[in-house]
Amino acid sequence: MFLAAGSDGFNPVEHLYDRYTVWVTYWGAHGESFIKGWNGVMPDFMHITQHVIMMWIAGAIMLAGFSYVTFARNTRVPKGLRNFLEPIVLFIRDQVVRPSINNPHAHHDHGHGHDHGDHKHEELPPHWLADKFVPFFVCLFCFIALMNLMGLIPGSTTPTSSIFVTISLALLTLTVYGVGAFVMSIRQEGSVGAGIFGFFKNLVPYKFSWKPMDLMVWMLLFGIEFAGFIFIKPFALAVRLFANMTAGHCSLLSFLFINLLIPHDAEAWRIATGIPTVFMGVCLYALEIFVSILQAYIFTYLSAIFLGLYLVPEH
Repeated sequence: MFLAAGSDGFNPVEHLYDRYTVWVTYWGAHGESFIKGWNGVMPDFMHITQHVIMMWIAGAIMLAGFSYVTFARNTRVPKGLRNFLEPIVLFIRDQVVRPSINNPHAHHDHGHGHDHGDHKHEELPPHWLADKFVPFFVCLFCFIALMNLMGLIPGSTTPTSSIFVTISLALLTLTVYGVGAFVMSIRQEGSVGAGIFGFFKNLVPYKFSWKPMDLMVWMLLFGIEFAGFIFIKPFALAVRLFANMTAGHCSLLSFLFINLLIPHDAEAWRIATGIPTVFMGVCLYALEIFVSILQAYIFTYLSAIFLGLYLVPEH
């Protein structure tokens, strides 16, 4: 594809780069001076780029859309936008979050539903813990899906094709399941496998023992599980989303611009190659729409699994 740039300097994958040149064209000289002035005085991680602006737009659309259906269209019968968003919310709750996050076990529920002296705690709902995280996962899915779909608009860019954006999303998931698991363990102080020591102990699906051989095996598994907790799982989330979105865009652009490799004087060959490449480009574009939603679903589903895995360890 870079060979297709030729001597005129045209680069078919330029829109994948995290630049602000497209938005400067729309805003004019004032926009260019503002962005250059901001980027000149702020550190690198606070620069305004195309990816940053796309994330702002996606966040603004989500805030406006969900605020509208929550307050302005809060009726018993869903209509319009609420009729579109409600099945998405129910799907994330019933098919992603609830199957992935179980309630704490009997010895983890702080005594709810059991007699303690003369006081009996009220039974908790079946999915009380999972439902607490439904808003987070709905926001995560909609935000990623919206960024992916907006990246398919000509002249736009896809923030999730940047490894830094996907790493930030993965670190957000790490923070949620890390802090959540730690807080749950601290709140269960006094139960079996609870407390600060229980938090680290529950990382290993192997009974802790002070016997030399058992301790060596436990320490080996602890190193593997801790690496998975801190590095491997967030890395898998980040790379999976980044690689799929980047590969899809590169494949689409490869088909659309392959006929640029043909010399200008071979018009017949350009037409012969242009028709099938455009057809394949349209097919890949339709596939990209599906992949954009699929990758948002996979990222959300894996995040829910990781949260349930550490929030309520089975062992």
